[in-house]
Amino acid sequence: MVTSDIFFFDVDGTLVDPLTHSVPDSTRYALQELKNNGQLICICTGRSLDALEDAGFDSIAKWDYYICCNGQISYDKHKQCIHRTPIPHDIVVSCIAKADALHAPLLLQGEKTILTKEANAHVKAAAAFFNEAIPPHSIYDDFDVYMMIAYGEVGYDYHDYNDLKALQFIPGQSSYADVVLKGMNKYTGIKALLKQLNISDYIAFGDSMNDLEMLAHAKIAVVLGNGCFEAKQIADIVTECVCEHGIYHALVQMKQIKPHESFERRTIYE
Repeated sequence: MVTSDIFFFDVDGTLVDPLTHSVPDSTRYALQELKNNGQLICICTGRSLDALEDAGFDSIAKWDYYICCNGQISYDKHKQCIHRTPIPHDIVVSCIAKADALHAPLLLQGEKTILTKEANAHVKAAAAFFNEAIPPHSIYDDFDVYMMIAYGEVGYDYHDYNDLKALQFIPGQSSYADVVLKGMNKYTGIKALLKQLNISDYIAFGDSMNDLEMLAHAKIAVVLGNGCFEAKQIADIVTECVCEHGIYHALVQMKQIKPHESFERRTIYE
């Protein structure tokens, strides 16, 4: 058995099948088995806590911690904030101004979740990708923001925002990019939590570009078969796709959970 006290799971494309927008029964079983074994299980996502609640993730498992907005805010199991790094207001304003100049909407996630402009086709495509409702259009009134989302064509590199030196744009697998403070990522949120818990290592599951730092620093990095090329390049285990019970099979391979006859075994590639 590979020992670890704590496991971190990305949401979209890792816990959630990107095609069906559902969490497989095998994943629910695997998470419950980890809990039964006394392990800590944590969500580590670009989503906000409100978005997780709206999508019903509390019904999937009894999570011990939530690392949200790509590491810029974290919560304990009671959803009390334990760590936060808001984006300075002047930087938010500068990013909004740049997006306005490009006639592009920007999503702000923090004490509120708003769009700075009416939703365009790129916003609608991203909302469909996540199976989420489109947030309201409103004016930024200086509330704390922990992450932003910019929108553009699939494959767009967001070079038009390059003069915003304090920010990094992480393209997603649809018509959007996560926007966070430069140097902030899922691992910085994990690192702060591990320090509080006095835990030295962890196991991580992910699939996309915003998972790279989390995966790179993990004792064991598991990437789903539907994951991006860059994530697979740094994985210790490339497991099956979400829809093929990828999380379950990886945990069985690591002898973290017992096999269950309901879930067909397939080959795992290392």
